[in-house]
Amino acid sequence: MKNLSRNILRATLGLPLQGLLLRALFLSCVPFVFGGQAARAQSAVGDGYCGTGSAPASTLRWIEGLHTSGVLNELATEQVQSTVFLPIKVHFIGNDAGAGRYTLEQLSRNLCELNNHYRNTGIQFFLRGDINYINSSAWYNLPSFATAGTINNLHNASRVINVYFCNLSAMQLCGFANFPGTGEPATTFRQGAIYLSIACSGAGNSTFAHEMGHFLSLPHPFQTTSDAPAAAGAERVTRLANEVAPRLPANCATAGDRFCDTPSDFRPDRWNCPGINTTERDINNDLFNPVGRYYMSYADDACQDSFSVQQKAAMKATVTVTNGQAGPRLYLTSPPIAPYDTILDSRPTHLHPLNNSTNNVPNLTFRWNRVPGATMYLLRISRQFTFTTLIEDRIVNDTTYQYVGSSLNPNVDYYWSVKAINHKVTCGSYSASTTGNYWKFRTVGASNIRDMVTTADFRFYPNPAGSDGGWIFLEESYAKDQQTQMEWLDIRGRIVHTQVLDGDGIHQALFPAGGLAPGLYTVRLNNERGGARVGRWSLR
Repeated sequence: MKNLSRNILRATLGLPLQGLLLRALFLSCVPFVFGGQAARAQSAVGDGYCGTGSAPASTLRWIEGLHTSGVLNELATEQVQSTVFLPIKVHFIGNDAGAGRYTLEQLSRNLCELNNHYRNTGIQFFLRGDINYINSSAWYNLPSFATAGTINNLHNASRVINVYFCNLSAMQLCGFANFPGTGEPATTFRQGAIYLSIACSGAGNSTFAHEMGHFLSLPHPFQTTSDAPAAAGAERVTRLANEVAPRLPANCATAGDRFCDTPSDFRPDRWNCPGINTTERDINNDLFNPVGRYYMSYADDACQDSFSVQQKAAMKATVTVTNGQAGPRLYLTSPPIAPYDTILDSRPTHLHPLNNSTNNVPNLTFRWNRVPGATMYLLRISRQFTFTTLIEDRIVNDTTYQYVGSSLNPNVDYYWSVKAINHKVTCGSYSASTTGNYWKFRTVGASNIRDMVTTADFRFYPNPAGSDGGWIFLEESYAKDQQTQMEWLDIRGRIVHTQVLDGDGIHQALFPAGGLAPGLYTVRLNNERGGARVGRWSLR
């Protein structure tokens, strides 16, 4: 997050990786060292005084051309036309053991917030393809922009916005991005990426929205002005084209960020709104009055809530054909987004294991109901109900997941929850029980099954039964007015039959066509109030 310790940096790749500029967010005067140079809030690196990674000349010419063609006319761009959907390819970088990675819960929330930040721009984002998991300690603690270029060359997918989540503390950054036409690899459809620090990608953070703005052609509002605010080439405060000499006229279309509806800005460091300026003046002796609500400023996250009209128009032009001219990232719109539905009830209902149930391991099956509109589910398992440390964190494309790992130990309490999403809708909530945003279960090993056998709450008959099934009686005190999940496990621990029993009383065991093979089976019963019961039933 940009507020983290107030000394995290966020930079933009406005030049090839070898010539990148740092964006300093220091509120103190303590210098840091990067690339063999001492750097400060503004550093004479690359294209002059700019500690932010200035937008390249090609991007500035692009925006100036939008002025010339009338695209940035406020009356013409106030109305957002049809929504453009842009694909994101997500890459999670962890250490050699896969630890430290960004979580799916964090990703789904961040994508939700990103789309909310862009909801009035006519641009929305969606997931394309599976998440790419990269295990490399050398890359997880990203040491340099050059290393990012190497990663891009190896892992960037085509025709998507490649977004990497890793640890950027070694570079003292919150994030960085490539402007159109810059970065590695050189091939247009795979060129450039966005890198986001895990530490700066929590709830309520606007780093993703800011870096996405750079990827879609937006400079910082203080570009070049922060170097020398009173210089003739700095963006002036006035917006009047016919100033009376010796005052100079407005130059907002050719200086600063090139947008005339973002007030001239001189602040390249973090600042809190309203942050009234009483000292810094431009060449006309006008006081600067920057606005902190825009995502591309360096105002604190709590100040930011929007893009300006002209910023929105420029981003939209970057990915569309405007006045007959193709935007530099038009390639992101092909192929188009697949159809999707809004998820109305985003909390799945758990079917197994039920809350406060006892289940044998290994080979534990997790099941939940299908949610309309969902195309995938986020499953998480943890020892803590806060899900601080995750045993399992995965995307499941169905409503059943068979856990075959070795991290679920016998006689331990675990917590699990599921979230329904699709490639566009990620704003839902994880499933919840009556006790919290989790379901709890306890494990027992195969050797403990016999110790749990009880006939106090149920009876099987006949036992042994025929291969076509038998009957089970559930006591009222155990099963009244609720559903009981019944599972049959063979001697190898595989679930070979499942059935839901409604209420107490007599129920028929309805085996699949052809019945089950003769032998001894473990029958596992489970409901929410009564909990788990286990018995043994023989088939002849």
